[in-house]
Parts: sequence; C-alpha cells; structure tokens
Amino acid sequence: MAGRRFTDAQREQMAERREAGDSYAKIGRRFGCSASNVYWICLALGADYPKARPTPATAAGPAVVQRGDHVVRRFTPDDDARLLALDAEGLGHSAIGRAMGRPANSIRGRLMTLARCEARAEAA
Repeated sequence: MAGRRFTDAQREQMAERREAGDSYAKIGRRFGCSASNVYWICLALGADYPKARPTPATAAGPAVVQRGDHVVRRFTPDDDARLLALDAEGLGHSAIGRAMGRPANSIRGRLMTLARCEARAEAA
C-alpha cells in the first residue's frame, strides 16, 4: 500500500511549522499523517526545531536492538566514516546499502541525520 503523497507546498508548510516550534504530532494532526511521517519529511528538508541543541551523532545504548521481527544495528563511528566515504565516491543509497549490509532507507536516513548534526554543530 502506497503512503500518502504530499505536494512540495505541503512539505514546505510542514517544515515551516517545525521551524516555528510546532511538535511533529501537532503538524501531523494538521496534515492528517503520523508524527513519524512529519519527522521524516522535516529531516529530509533539513527543518529543525528552533531551540534544537547540538546532539552527538551516535546514541548511547546497545549496538543492536530488536524491533518487532527484525534486528536494528546502530551506526558506529567507523560505519559513519565508511558511509561518508562511499557517499563521497558518488554511490547511490542502494549501492551503499549493499556494500554495508543495510537497507537503502537506513542509509538515506543516516546521511540526513549526519547532515543535521553537522549543521547543528556549525550553528553552535
């Protein structure tokens, strides 16, 4: 089943609301979607909460987490370095995912997260 598609204008409105300080849940209610959908859109557009603090690129906690029926592996600093090197070579998300044994969507999300962390560090 395909997810709901938003126009570029709607996506921009979501990003503007996030940058104005609205929560993901509030924006999701306004647009009839989930908070996680809004999070992903804002991440892709680089929209951030106005009072966002610099955060570390790596999270504390276990390296492997069970989510439902599948295992999720956190990205390590070595994974991030390899990911950025492969991206700099011009490989696509699918090719990087195959090389690293991860889904292309995880690669895309991690690259966006690293970009956001870098932007926050520069702003601080």
